[in-house]
Amino acid sequence: MQLYESIFIVRPNLTEEEVTKVVEKMKGVVEKNGGTLLQTENWGKRKLAYEVDKEKKGTYIIFRFKGDGKVVNDLEHSFQMEDGVIKFLTVKPSKGDSGTLVMPSPDEGRPFRGRSGHDRDDRRWSESGKKAD
Repeated sequence: MQLYESIFIVRPNLTEEEVTKVVEKMKGVVEKNGGTLLQTENWGKRKLAYEVDKEKKGTYIIFRFKGDGKVVNDLEHSFQMEDGVIKFLTVKPSKGDSGTLVMPSPDEGRPFRGRSGHDRDDRRWSESGKKAD
């Protein structure tokens, strides 16, 4: 059995009870297909990086589970069929993964990239404010 992580985003207009029902349904899919659910986290409502199905926010749910390919296929099929789920992704974590899920803080993110694609910190500026050679 392989280790997998699955993140799915639920519509923000669902109540806590409805979100719980969706989570329980997905847990049932994992367990029904012989998978073992190791960890579940609800990261709450967060702003989406881009609009999905006319939604700007969503409730993020993370599963970490062990299973085979059939578990992943059935879980992703269930995500597709569930109206409350607007986006999902399942990955196999790398071997060096510590095993703990860490929610990124809102101010954490990628460094600013200018039009050239280089990090702002990589630029060298002289004291006069002009780009140094």
